[in-house]
Amino acid sequence: MNIAVGIAAPDVTLADREGNEVRLASLWQEKPRVLLFVRHFG
Repeated sequence: MNIAVGIAAPDVTLADREGNEVRLASLWQEKPRVLLFVRHFG
C-alpha cells in the first residue's frame, strides 16, 4: 500500500509495546503522534 504525502493514514490496528491491539484512529483522538516503523534485518 502506498500513501502519498498529505493523504490521511488508513485506520489500522497495531500492537503496542505490551502486545495490546490499538486502533490508529483512537491514538489521533488523544494527541498528535509520531509512528516509527523499524525494519528487521536478519
